[in-house]
Amino acid sequence: MIKNIVFDLGNVLVQFNPKAFLNEMIHDELIEKQLYSFYFESNLWQIYDQGILTNEQMIQKGIQTYPQYEQWIRKLMNEWVEYVIPIQENLEYINSLQQYNQYIVSDIPEYNYLYLMENFNFLKTRKGIYSFQEKIVKPNKKMFTQLEEKYKINPRESVFIDDKIENVQAAMQVGFYGIHLKQPLNLKNELEEFLHEM
Repeated sequence: MIKNIVFDLGNVLVQFNPKAFLNEMIHDELIEKQLYSFYFESNLWQIYDQGILTNEQMIQKGIQTYPQYEQWIRKLMNEWVEYVIPIQENLEYINSLQQYNQYIVSDIPEYNYLYLMENFNFLKTRKGIYSFQEKIVKPNKKMFTQLEEKYKINPRESVFIDDKIENVQAAMQVGFYGIHLKQPLNLKNELEEFLHEM
């Protein structure tokens, strides 16, 4: 019997499209490509997610490589959180699932966590494990064992939902059920189908 539903954030409860964000902010294809590659195609953002680099350190690393883009780098790092958009349909749906305990396991930098906590209610009402606090990121299995240990939950009574198959597989390897959510707006259908089968 499922008692606990565990959600990833990105492409499950919120959406963030860095290419679209950069395009809207900069309007220069070369600068957009260079900054996208620097921040999002390297391992830099993963290190940021782990809480190893602060926002200001991320800015300084960008300026060291692209000093001519300092104004854009500062704008990018200071404003990107405003483009992390809650998926309202999914939040409304999970708010209706009052019979289940709900948790979040997410790779997220502290800067984004604080922004979401300040501006939206869905994090405030759900316990979770966050990469910037643990200093690790999925698919490290410790993200899931930490959830289990901290909140005393039984993985066999829990399902984890993520848009990345490797993260779902990591959760399943430590005993959780898993749902690989390929399309964010399929959350209700896929979770309902899973719960019905259980």
